Amino acid sequence: MYRRHNVIKEALLNFTLGLSSWPRMLLEVTIRRNFGERYFQAATAVSITVLLAVLPMFLTGATSSFGGHISMSDFLERFLTWYIYLVVFMYYASLRQDEIKRLPGVFDFARFSLSKGIIHPRFRNFVFNGQRLDERTIATVVEPAFFFFIGLFLMLIGQPIGYVLLISSLFYSFSYVADYHAGDNYLMDKIDEQICNEELVKTFVDDAEPAHSRGFNFYGRRPADTDARRRVAEMFQTDEETVEAF
Repeated sequence: MYRRHNVIKEALLNFTLGLSSWPRMLLEVTIRRNFGERYFQAATAVSITVLLAVLPMFLTGATSSFGGHISMSDFLERFLTWYIYLVVFMYYASLRQDEIKRLPGVFDFARFSLSKGIIHPRFRNFVFNGQRLDERTIATVVEPAFFFFIGLFLMLIGQPIGYVLLISSLFYSFSYVADYHAGDNYLMDKIDEQICNEELVKTFVDDAEPAHSRGFNFYGRRPADTDARRRVAEMFQTDEETVEAF
């Protein structure tokens, strides 16, 4: 079946997903809990912390090498909130690791190992226009907006950690948009497969037009004999059953 692709959109979503792992973890460990053991990795959290811990020293050192100078008091004034957030991040990362140890093992089919965690009740109970928002809106809008505005405020008062939070919130939002987009397409693929199976005989054997087969059409040459068509259609269905059996 031919499928039209939005190349720019898919490339942008794939690019965002490829870069979103660290920015998303930097935020979600503080607002979600009970991650899957293959989704949350303590080693990744430590790597993020180490990288962000040395980054301000590298940046200020690079500035000094070009004739600038920054005193310790100026350094603390600019980056104190930076290191406070790293401490908070590592604290919550340790809580998430402890949760993984206490949760049921995945080998007993008691736990989805790639779980993205449970949304915080304050976000889940957020009401807009008298209605609670669904998980999709929370993940793509509410959660990232929370960090976006915090980051924007910190940027305005001259705190570099604000840039990190703001950029991470954008990656957080776009990455969940990509996740839900992939989920939508997966579901529609399954629905289309079912429609193809149900309408195959009508279109392949009886030459039904798309208007009478829910839009489905068989593209290709068909045997002239109706009985031959029916036998071929049965072969299609047998192939589908064999695939499902495996």
